[in-house]
Amino acid sequence: MHRPIRRREFTAGLALLALSGGCSSPGDTGAGSDKIVIGMAGPLSGAQTFQGEYILNAVRIAVDEVNTKGGIQGKMVEVVSGDDGAEPRQAVIVAQKMVSTEGLLGLVGHFNSGCSIPASQIYSRGKLTMITPGSTNPKLTAQGLKNVFRVVFRDDQQGPVSGEFALKVLGAKRIAILQDKTAYGEGLAGFFRKAVEAGGAEVIFYEGVTPGDKDFRAVLTKIRGGNPDVVFFGGYYPEAGPLLLQARQLGIKVPFLCGDGVKEQTFLQTVGAQTANIYVSGPAEVNNAAFVSTYKSRYKEAPGPFAPYSYDATRILLAAIAASDLTRESVLTEVSKTKDFPGLAGPINFTKDGDVVDAPVQVFVIKDGNFVPYKA
Repeated sequence: MHRPIRRREFTAGLALLALSGGCSSPGDTGAGSDKIVIGMAGPLSGAQTFQGEYILNAVRIAVDEVNTKGGIQGKMVEVVSGDDGAEPRQAVIVAQKMVSTEGLLGLVGHFNSGCSIPASQIYSRGKLTMITPGSTNPKLTAQGLKNVFRVVFRDDQQGPVSGEFALKVLGAKRIAILQDKTAYGEGLAGFFRKAVEAGGAEVIFYEGVTPGDKDFRAVLTKIRGGNPDVVFFGGYYPEAGPLLLQARQLGIKVPFLCGDGVKEQTFLQTVGAQTANIYVSGPAEVNNAAFVSTYKSRYKEAPGPFAPYSYDATRILLAAIAASDLTRESVLTEVSKTKDFPGLAGPINFTKDGDVVDAPVQVFVIKDGNFVPYKA
C-alpha cells in the first residue's frame, strides 16, 4: 500500500505557495533568511498521484540528509510542494506561485513534459532553476532556456530504442500505435513511428486516446481488424493498464510495447496475471542499496523508478545552493557548472542545453510481479 503524504504536510506546502502569491520579486535571495527554501512540483493529485508522491518522498530524503549534517551555510532546508495534477494549466499556476515565493532558490520538477514545457518559460522569467526527474520530451530543452535541466533521457533517444526492439527482437512488420495526446505520449509515439518506418515496418494504425478514458474497446476492435504484429502505446500507466486488459479480452495477444510512463507498480497491479508479452522501456535500472534501504525504511515500500532521479536532481540543486551566494542567479550558474556529479546511476553532466549526458535506456519485461531488464 502506498504511503500517502500526510495532509498537514501537503496543505502546509500549498499554504506557503498561496501566502507568497503577492510577492513579485523573482530575484529574491535566501541570504537574509534563517532557512533555505526549495520547491518540488508534480502530480500530487489525480491519476498520477502515485508518481508525484514518491518523487516528493525522494526530495525529502535528500533534504533530510543535508539537514542532518547542519544544513547549508548554517541554514536548514525546507521543501515547498506544488501540485500540478499532471495538468498543463495547473502547472502554470504552480510555476507562478513558485516564482513569487520569497527566498525560493530552485525546484525539482515538473514530472510530466506537458507541465514542464509551459512552466519552464515562467521559471525562466523568474530566473529560477528547474531540474526535472522525468520530463523526456525534447522540446523542453530545445527552447533555448538557460534555467532548464533534466536528469533523464529524451524521447528522441527512447523512441528509437523501442523501435529497434520492435523490429529486431520482436520481428514486427505491421505495427499499431496508440498515444494519449499529451506532450509526452504523442512525442514518444512520433519518435517510435519514425524509427520503425525507417527500419522498413508498416504502421497500419495510428490514433490518439484521451487521458482519463477507461473504455478502449472501440479503438482496440479497429486494431484487431488490422492484424498487427505489435501494439505500441505512448502514454502513462492509468490508461495503459485498462488498455492492455481490454486488448487481451478482445483476443489481441501480440506483444504490447510502451514507454517509461508505464513502468510503475500501479500498472502491474492493474494487469495482474496478464503479464505475458509486455515490454516497457525506461531509465536504466538503479539498484543503489543505501538509497533503496533508506527509502524502504522511511516509507515502508520500494521507491518508484523515477525516485532515484528525483533524489539526484535534489542533491544537484542542494550542492549548487551550497556553492552559491544564495541568489537565484548564482544557483543557476552553479547548476550549469555541474561536472561528474556522483549520481546513483553514474556521473551526471549536462550539455549546454541542460540535457543529461549519457542517459541509458533499457527495455524491461515483467517477472514475478516486477520489472526486470530484458535479456535475449
